[in-house]
Amino acid sequence: MAHYQVIARKWRPALFDEIVGQGHVTRTLKNAIASGRIAHAYLFSGPRGVGKTTAARILAKCLNCANGPTVTPCNSCDSCKAIAAGNAIDVFEIDGASNNSVESVRELREAVRYVPSQGKYRVYIIDEVHMLTTPAFNALLKTLEEPPPHVVFIFATTEIHKIPLTIVSRCQRFDFKRIPFKEIYLRLRTIVTEEGIKFEDDALYTLSREADGSLRDGQSLLEQVAAFGAGDVSSAHVTEALGLMDRTIIYGLAEALTERDGARCLNIVEKIYGFGYDLKRGCADLLENLRDLAVVKITGDSATLNLPDAEIDRLKTLASKAGVERLMMLFSVMSKGYEEVARSFSPRHSFEMALLRAAHLEDAAPVGEILDRLNELKRGVVSSSVPPSGGQAARSNPSVAIAGAPKAVSFQQAQHKPESAGAVQKSGREAEGFLEFVTAKDPACVESLRGAAAVESEGGVEITVIQGKANFLENVKKTVLDALAAEYFGRRMRVVIKHSALPNGIISPVSAPNGRGQQEVGPVVGDALRIFGGKLIEGRRRGNV
Repeated sequence: MAHYQVIARKWRPALFDEIVGQGHVTRTLKNAIASGRIAHAYLFSGPRGVGKTTAARILAKCLNCANGPTVTPCNSCDSCKAIAAGNAIDVFEIDGASNNSVESVRELREAVRYVPSQGKYRVYIIDEVHMLTTPAFNALLKTLEEPPPHVVFIFATTEIHKIPLTIVSRCQRFDFKRIPFKEIYLRLRTIVTEEGIKFEDDALYTLSREADGSLRDGQSLLEQVAAFGAGDVSSAHVTEALGLMDRTIIYGLAEALTERDGARCLNIVEKIYGFGYDLKRGCADLLENLRDLAVVKITGDSATLNLPDAEIDRLKTLASKAGVERLMMLFSVMSKGYEEVARSFSPRHSFEMALLRAAHLEDAAPVGEILDRLNELKRGVVSSSVPPSGGQAARSNPSVAIAGAPKAVSFQQAQHKPESAGAVQKSGREAEGFLEFVTAKDPACVESLRGAAAVESEGGVEITVIQGKANFLENVKKTVLDALAAEYFGRRMRVVIKHSALPNGIISPVSAPNGRGQQEVGPVVGDALRIFGGKLIEGRRRGNV
């Protein structure tokens, strides 16, 4: 039986031109070899499976080929064949993880003195070089700075930040990039075509997406699926062999969110849970789908999306059902949901609640409409802050005066509770503008009168203030208030200070259920709720926020 060679090894590039997605590296190396500017040390950094070790081996072949140094090794001479097989006499591949001690580096320093046996250079390829210990790096410094002319070091690492700068500064550094999605897809397509493997385009798209920029990972996944499907690579085989979630499930969730169908979301989660899919991964895939929807909605262009045509069409259909603001809100809510799922003891329940929050989100109002409402609120604040011209004008249009409120609220509009429930009962005529008159005359009273209400009674005026605000008015400003009342009303008036049981204000233009009856809100909150069409979910004291 012939020895089987896995796809990743069989399709390993043998020339610089065959390396996928690293043109900036291969071009520089070829030019350096062609011009004879061969450095004594190279440092290749980048993610796994992007061609670092492969480039190092090709560089070694270029240097030691029978026709070399050359940018196109023949791959047929003894040296090229030995390097490809990994048993070349003058090319040493060292695992940095298992040879990371200072003793190993000292042995290497002794070995570099010897001249090559067959080729022109002794090449040392040290993979995962960041695993060397600090003493080992220090032992390597002198040799690395002034190696013999026949020695070339090639270091490869996935964690460049762990390598001392003293080492980095002595090397020519090349940063390998993640391989673009489409280049991985084209490479996999070439492989299955040449190997005679039946395939579906959607399956190759999924494999390329799962490779996450690593061609080697993509090739390994292709090998796994091909074995599972007995030489047939289909979408069904990919999802089943790799334990991936069916893309139709993700689109079903996105569609349910755009249509505000919470029940459908729960049914889909039940299906996901039953299949045993990873809910964290499912939430991540949904986030990616929502991002793709926003891209299509905003740009109308799918060129930047790594998706097959069938999915692009479905994205465009879904994007037409939701506005940009809603898509961004959905993404924000599900991002928070992802964090909850990731750290939850019950990921399913966290996922379900996040989906329900997202499904029942109200659409965001356009910015222009919000600005119009803000202008309306601003006009209300300005109109309510204009002090009256005198006492007679105040009595001609009686209403409750609310200090610090954006808009005066009439006594008939105000909603009150019986005194036993904490509301303040009023009698007599309401005094419009008196509190604004007081705060204009004596700014020291502003804070104490914030949220207060005044009503004119026979022989006096009653001022009801928020809890904790009465002491200053009674003990310090009582005489001043009596004098200002006489000036404002044009006759002697006695000011009476009363306490309110309500922490947020005296009079409420709106009230909201809180499960225990009606919850009073302050005038500013009331105007904001009225103008913006909002509702009060929970009221808190400022100290508890």
